[in-house]
Amino acid sequence: MTRRRRKKRNNKIIPLLIILIIIVILVPTMTSLSKYVYNAVQDYYLGSKGFYFNSDKLTTDHAEFEIANNWSGAETYTITINLNSKKNDLLFAETDIDYTVNLTHSDNIECELSKNSGTIIGSQNGGINEDYFTIKINPAGGQALANGETTWVEVEVTSTSPYEKTLSGRLIVGVGTEDISYEIMDSENSPYLEVNITNSLDIGKDVKLSFDPNIILLDMTSSYYLNSTATTTTEINGYSYVNSVTSFVDTLQTTTVKFYKIDPTQNYTHEAGSTEPPVITLTY
Repeated sequence: MTRRRRKKRNNKIIPLLIILIIIVILVPTMTSLSKYVYNAVQDYYLGSKGFYFNSDKLTTDHAEFEIANNWSGAETYTITINLNSKKNDLLFAETDIDYTVNLTHSDNIECELSKNSGTIIGSQNGGINEDYFTIKINPAGGQALANGETTWVEVEVTSTSPYEKTLSGRLIVGVGTEDISYEIMDSENSPYLEVNITNSLDIGKDVKLSFDPNIILLDMTSSYYLNSTATTTTEINGYSYVNSVTSFVDTLQTTTVKFYKIDPTQNYTHEAGSTEPPVITLTY
């Protein structure tokens, strides 16, 4: 009799264990799915109110970006984070959007935030629906980092008015070999992209950027163009457009150049070291 009862108990326990194992496996997936659904519903709801709050490096599901992998680990490295209140070139927020910024970082660096809060001026107040802030990173204690070391900054930006929405991400900067490298930072529906050029050589160099003006247009107000040492142009429909620009990049310096996209729905992101053909090529 006792053996039969134990057998019955075992028969009940085994299915329970199987159910528990299935729950353990599915819970992380279900959590990620529910978060994705929540973010999608929130974006739809806020969009119906004419509220748009986006970034080129941060997302609602906590993006991770490798900003660079060839930082010298000695000089100041600047990260620029762009914010906008646009869905595309035709849809944008009319009202101002106030936001706050918080960050944490790895122990091997020190960070300087350009501002802890800001406002994206809406179109009804004469704004262009864009704003930005910068993060300057330096090696902790002034001691140069070793080749191969990795640093990171966790950034969280939260809109506080008229609605609340949080964008976040981990930005990774690696210490690498001496060279001149670049990366293209972009996102879908962004009207522009940015090119970060890093010179980790011990001398300054003239750096040439080549591109197709049928796809992207150089920001003619940028210091990279205004201080350029050479440019070339091509003719499109009877008009001349710049298709390459050469400018001096000093030693141990990172320079950012903005380009406007002909088709904002495209994403031309190109990370340092990527083997995919970029929309902009760099030579020096």
